[in-house]
Amino acid sequence: MRIIRRLRNRIAHHEPIFTRNIADDYQRIHDMIAWRSQTAAAWMDNKQSVLALLPRRP
Repeated sequence: MRIIRRLRNRIAHHEPIFTRNIADDYQRIHDMIAWRSQTAAAWMDNKQSVLALLPRRP
């Protein structure tokens, strides 16, 4: 949870996250949500767009 909280704080304070492994961050968030609710994790999978954008990263 500490890693996810740090990511959230960086985003909230408009700090760069370019050097982060966003795919790993996404997977951590997904796993935490899935621990609580498979339905919520499935909903997140349908609503997210980050996985489609990652291959386009410069």
